[in-house]
Amino acid sequence: TFIMNVDRCLEASAAQRKQWKAQARALRAFYYFMIFRSYGPFVILGEEPIPLDISTAELLKERNTVDECVAFMAKEFDDAANELPDRYDGSNLGRIDRAACKAFKAKMLLYAASPINNPRPGDPDKFSDLVDYDGNCLMSQEYNEYKWAKAAAAARDVMELPGENNGRRYELYHKKATD
Repeated sequence: TFIMNVDRCLEASAAQRKQWKAQARALRAFYYFMIFRSYGPFVILGEEPIPLDISTAELLKERNTVDECVAFMAKEFDDAANELPDRYDGSNLGRIDRAACKAFKAKMLLYAASPINNPRPGDPDKFSDLVDYDGNCLMSQEYNEYKWAKAAAAARDVMELPGENNGRRYELYHKKATD
């Protein structure tokens, strides 16, 4: 994979390679989030490349649980955010930066805390039929209020990024009441 092999590129500085790895990690987490939103739990492939001569039976892997997928994506966004700059400018404007990683993590955690992935006790359908080959349920079957707290904390991390608006990068918009 790119993340495993970029250090072999000696033409780029160590700082550039570190930044490229962080960008690749962030994009991988983002694309996993897109898969998660559309299809639910997915197979976490990790760092190791898949050999070209692998058999079909070895290639077919079971999906991970929702909680495993969410933990993986959160860690990837955190690792990338720790290595990326606060903000890009000039010709690098628009690249994924620390704020984007934190914002996508907050959005992903909010989605993970929502009723489809965190069912309340009275919910009729909890996707209990989505199981792996061993019969283990891939979707959470019990409500966990801590998931909402994690999503709120991640959103607060985004709002508290340093910037020009009274020391913050973002501020809440307050609509004034009209008579």
